[in-house]
Amino acid sequence: MSRNYYVIKEGDEWKVKLERGRVISTHRTQKAAKREAKRLGRNNGRGVTVNAAEGYTRYSIGKDEL
Repeated sequence: MSRNYYVIKEGDEWKVKLERGRVISTHRTQKAAKREAKRLGRNNGRGVTVNAAEGYTRYSIGKDEL
């Protein structure tokens, strides 16, 4: 099973992170981070999980839906 990309908020920045892995990129807005996570997911055959600023999971997108 492949690891998803996560969109998370740390401090004042939104980050795209590989599940149980390193931070891939940093963005000023959640929208920009989601766009990058979706692009990475399509290119690498992985899903995307988007978290709210409060930390809970807002939604997940399977790799087949990207």
